[in-house]
Amino acid sequence: MKLKALFLFYIFSLSISAQNNLDSTTFIAYYQSIIQMLANDSMKGREVSSIYENKAAKFITQEFKKNKKFKPAIQSFNYLHPDSLIEKKSKNIYCFINNHADSTVLIGAHYDHIGLGGKLSYSLNKKNQIHNGADDNASGVALLLGLTKSFKQWQNKKYNYLFVAYSAHEIGLYGSTAFYEFSKNKFPPICNVINFDMVGRLNSSYPIINIYGMGEATTNTKKYIDSLATLEIKLYTDAVTKIYDTDCRAFAQNKIKCLSFTTGTHSDYHKVSDDEEKINYQGILHIQNFLQHFFVNTLLK
Repeated sequence: MKLKALFLFYIFSLSISAQNNLDSTTFIAYYQSIIQMLANDSMKGREVSSIYENKAAKFITQEFKKNKKFKPAIQSFNYLHPDSLIEKKSKNIYCFINNHADSTVLIGAHYDHIGLGGKLSYSLNKKNQIHNGADDNASGVALLLGLTKSFKQWQNKKYNYLFVAYSAHEIGLYGSTAFYEFSKNKFPPICNVINFDMVGRLNSSYPIINIYGMGEATTNTKKYIDSLATLEIKLYTDAVTKIYDTDCRAFAQNKIKCLSFTTGTHSDYHKVSDDEEKINYQGILHIQNFLQHFFVNTLLK
């Protein structure tokens, strides 16, 4: 995979308090509170269509409500479970920020995980234990919610915004597919989709962020990324087709520009060892700070 775009750590480490109502310490504490809740044993791995999915959904809904501008709503949907072939119900949580604009930016992350593992588990001899999914994808939800805290500072009122927490990801991207269908006639056209999936393991000694979908990015986005070449943090942007493995798939297949951010897979992927204490919280803060620069300087021009 070709290495593209590098940018200095100081871009990520700019004082976030200069742009947000919360300082960096408070942001990190907020991420911790989200991931510690979603990845707690009491959530039993947040399996789709379980009472623990409902518990996670209620928690995320309450977090959205902490910003008075955000009015969370539930999109319920049915899907055919690929193992049992039984029709089941699940739910996405979304907030629509209506700036009365002609187009809409969607920012999303899935909140479900694999419960007690089963055949989706890579933990040998531990397939029926709780899989907490701290990085996959409590970290993405934490980043999604973190951006709601600073929304006033980085939003562009030329666009509407959708914030979406998807479910039914792990068994086949059912939640995001259902939301694509739901959104087509309900909101002004979606022009860009930003997705977060496993953003909690930025390697401090060799930091890399993968961005899928750059092949369909706007010209301004590509120019912005290219302008940052020769600096320090690495961005891998050549895995263009991996966008179809993410919750962007239904949108990308319908010619909507999508970018999915991840710090990559690791040895704890779909294992019982994907726990909260392994999360790089400073890394999530770096990514949020980058995204805010990105939204202001690139995506929305």
